[in-house]
Amino acid sequence: MLSLLSRLGGLLAAVPFKAWLAAAIVVALAGGVWWHLHQVDGLRDDLADAKQAAKDAERDRDAWMNTAFQRTRELNLERQERAAGETATRALNAQLDTLDQRYLPLRERIELAPDTDDAPVAPVLRQAIEDLP
Repeated sequence: MLSLLSRLGGLLAAVPFKAWLAAAIVVALAGGVWWHLHQVDGLRDDLADAKQAAKDAERDRDAWMNTAFQRTRELNLERQERAAGETATRALNAQLDTLDQRYLPLRERIELAPDTDDAPVAPVLRQAIEDLP
């Protein structure tokens, strides 16, 4: 072991300082280049991950927007159907009011008729007449 150290010491003395300095600079530059390339590769990977995440977010956003638009269309259709139903209900109520107005004089005449105008009526006919509005 001692002979190895003495040989190494002899090598150190034999090689000039400027050569050692140049070798150290070359090693430092090679290490710097390796470190830089390693950092660039890491940044490229991070950039690829960010681009993929952005694509995923855009896809999710588009799916959400499509769902929202579909629900909005469905809601608008439901509103239209409800409005049509309300219009039909108002029309039916108006029609029923008209029918009530038509039958009102007949009802009053029946109610005001004297008891002598009453006569026996078949039960089925009586029930049908009583069920009229």
